[in-house]
Amino acid sequence: MSRKETDMTQKTRNAALFAILFAALPGAAQAETAGTYLRADGARIEARVLEAPGCAPVAIVSHGFGGNSKGNPQLAEALNRAGYRVIVPSHAESGPKALVGTLGSGRPRERILDLAANPALLGAREADVTAILAAEMKRCAVPFKVLAGHSMGARTALLEAGATNRNGTKGADRFDAYIALSPAGENSMLFPKGAMAGIRKPVLMITGTRDDGEGGGYENRLSTFEGLPPGRKRLAVITDATHSDLGGRRNPAVGRLIGEISVEFLAMVRSGGNARARPRPDVFFSDK
Repeated sequence: MSRKETDMTQKTRNAALFAILFAALPGAAQAETAGTYLRADGARIEARVLEAPGCAPVAIVSHGFGGNSKGNPQLAEALNRAGYRVIVPSHAESGPKALVGTLGSGRPRERILDLAANPALLGAREADVTAILAAEMKRCAVPFKVLAGHSMGARTALLEAGATNRNGTKGADRFDAYIALSPAGENSMLFPKGAMAGIRKPVLMITGTRDDGEGGGYENRLSTFEGLPPGRKRLAVITDATHSDLGGRRNPAVGRLIGEISVEFLAMVRSGGNARARPRPDVFFSDK
């Protein structure tokens, strides 16, 4: 390719990125509705749906263990302002009732970690995602699909993306990009070493320096990013952000920052470019 052709290709990519970023500028949120989806086994999935006009791109946001459809509100709203139809389901089998059941166990933290890797609970989440995606694809030919999640929701996203695991669960990799907030590290209860090697789609991973996890501090989560093959993979580490902050609770400012970082990453992916993240105070970025 000649230098002139290379310059024209770069200009075309830059123009596409500008157009997507312009569309993603903060705007008015769309109407919010209560959605219901039907799983193959007959179970009903209640969800918060943030509407978007036309056949919009779709983002499913999967909450952490013990959460519900109110999870990660700042991320959901940022994606919606950027033009996404956003669905935040309540995963009934790993929702508030399951969390209450751990409190009298005498070792709630360990019990939660056990359940977050439980194949039946992860399988139920997979069934939820399958039902929602099928309904959305039936509604229209969705142009771009994102699966995001926090904690157990991040496990859900990474399994779908193709992470190998100790349970033998296989994801179908039906999305165009993935967002993993507070992901479990490799060599954890769910993911063996090398678990991320087969993930090919773009992945954004976000953690915080106070996001303690299985086996220690936030550093154990970094092995997940390190295990990903190159190709539009981005890590963001937010100074002083805790596990709860990353789930959209306690510190809304962190949630809003996650929304900004996510919208920017997805705009880059959709443009076909490889732009670096915009520098931000107290955020460390790494790209592959």
